[in-house]
Amino acid sequence: MSHQFIVDEIDQKIQQAKERLFTGILTVRTDTGGEWFLYFLVGQIVWANARTHSNRRWHRQFLKHSSELNTTTLKEIGHRVQSYQMVAHLVMHQKFSRDHFSKIVRGCIAEILFDIVHRATLEFRTSTPKLTYKASPRNGANFPCIGLNREPIWEQVQQDWQNWQQANLIDYRPNLAPTIVQSEILQERTSPTAFQTLEKLANGKHTLRDLAIKTKQPLATLTQSLVPHIRRDLIKLMHVEDLTLKVHSPHQVPSVPKLSQSPSLPATAISGLSAATDTKAATTRGPIVAYVDDNTADGQTQATLFQGSGYRYVNIPDSLQALPKLLELKPQLIFLDLVMPIVNGYELCAQIRRISAFQDVPVIIMTNNNSIPDRVRAKVVGSNGFLGKPIKAKQVLKVAIKHLQPTPTVAPPRPTRFRQLSPSV
Repeated sequence: MSHQFIVDEIDQKIQQAKERLFTGILTVRTDTGGEWFLYFLVGQIVWANARTHSNRRWHRQFLKHSSELNTTTLKEIGHRVQSYQMVAHLVMHQKFSRDHFSKIVRGCIAEILFDIVHRATLEFRTSTPKLTYKASPRNGANFPCIGLNREPIWEQVQQDWQNWQQANLIDYRPNLAPTIVQSEILQERTSPTAFQTLEKLANGKHTLRDLAIKTKQPLATLTQSLVPHIRRDLIKLMHVEDLTLKVHSPHQVPSVPKLSQSPSLPATAISGLSAATDTKAATTRGPIVAYVDDNTADGQTQATLFQGSGYRYVNIPDSLQALPKLLELKPQLIFLDLVMPIVNGYELCAQIRRISAFQDVPVIIMTNNNSIPDRVRAKVVGSNGFLGKPIKAKQVLKVAIKHLQPTPTVAPPRPTRFRQLSPSV
């Protein structure tokens, strides 16, 4: 009997989250106690976890996709509590490859989705499986997840599940560990080389998934090679505990500064392209406008727009250094380019909103990707507006007029420049 309805039900929930541009956690449960957590950011699955084998899963994917790292680094990062958060910070600070991080996360998500389908299918044999779903929305600005490349994770899981079914492996759980229970008989029925290999691997310490990574074999292929011995009760699949994470001393862990405590930089680090570039202008009182963009031409365009406006304009071309510079400058208005290397505008906006000093500072995201989903995502991460590119003077200055109202302690900007460019005049 087909179990396709289980896949269809999960597919429907994922599509609903995508259509609603859902940001938050979707908890999936079974009547028998299974529980999984799917994390969505603007309709996209960006992380997944479960209460069982969460450490083992993380470390397994880390080994699979970062094999070129040395053993010390693997122990420092792969065996750390809250590894996702720590490595995400390393990615932000260009200390760990974003591509490797994405592969690790996608691998964890794929395993979780596979386990949901597998568990529900197994329960179908004894009762009518009932998956329950609970959606818990989150504020995107306070949701510490990194967006992934839009690769078809769920589609690949469906293909993997189909292959698992066709290989007649539904009865075998990939999170169980093979253990030799009749060593003498197994030795008689296998070659010396095969027995030595089985004795080394089937020791009850590694799950089928662990062994697939260890032997660099596809999971289905590895499992099929053990099935004959399992059916003869020479090897059994046993439950195994999760990995115990080692908490290292501070000198063993890569130093990652907290985003809210980034060290301030000297004033000479400011790379403004207008009034803020000379000492005299830098001491001028007036609202500060900051623009984070690695595009020199766009930075110069913005500088030209604000020249003579009465505002102090500063361009920050390096997104990695944006937070410490913003903390030093304390601007009254921030423009962010969306597409930047390492840290994009969405992620930087979310980081800005986590800093109490910037809770009420207007943040405007600028990009060529002027679509409705992009606009919605910009709002979710805490931006106050969204401007398309190429840069248009009237739009930029209209935003400045809206958010930079003069106060009694700050002289208003000279009106002549805005009278020339403002769309309201």
